[in-house]
Amino acid sequence: MLWLKTFVDLLFENYCLLCGESSGQNIVCSNCKNDFVIKSNYQKSFKDITIYTWGHYDGNLRNGIIALKSGKKRFAQYFAKCLVNFWKELPDAVRDKQYIVIPTPSHKQRIKERGYCQTTLIAKDFTDETGLSLSTNSIVRDKRTEYMNSLNNINERKENIKDAFQIISPINKENVLIIDDILTSGSTLNEIARIIHKHNPRVNIVGLTVAAGDRYN
Repeated sequence: MLWLKTFVDLLFENYCLLCGESSGQNIVCSNCKNDFVIKSNYQKSFKDITIYTWGHYDGNLRNGIIALKSGKKRFAQYFAKCLVNFWKELPDAVRDKQYIVIPTPSHKQRIKERGYCQTTLIAKDFTDETGLSLSTNSIVRDKRTEYMNSLNNINERKENIKDAFQIISPINKENVLIIDDILTSGSTLNEIARIIHKHNPRVNIVGLTVAAGDRYN
């Protein structure tokens, strides 16, 4: 009976977090997932970091990331799984290193407002799956910045994020993997990489994000 199936789906959360339709054991149903635009071999290279991105920040993927930031924490598990599968497809030269994984930290006030840091949730599930080491206390964001999507250009974004992070625990690993949810201009990940290299210029730094918006090139 339809009403019984609906009740069971609600009881066991067997519904799509995007459209609300029945999705079995999947967090996102196949119809919503098919709307995702997946980037093939997408990367951006900067002086201090090379960043690899799984999807395009648009449509249902954008909606999912916004939902994660708005309280639907189960999306962290879903996006972490997507990043794990994407990570396995990257070249051996990139992947086959002993990384320490650092999530892009949120400011303590944002964590208080939201109740969690979404990148930390993603990074934890990612490291649980890959077996890589996780550090959530190496770097903090001690400057409360404006929301990046409220700024008009890349220069404003760079100035907004400048000196926003501080290293509070030494990073002695040779390889660092920084996980974030969205790549737009690259200013945030670049700033974290710059701070790390300021303390240890020999560290190899790679970034991994769920989506890229390509708003600034």
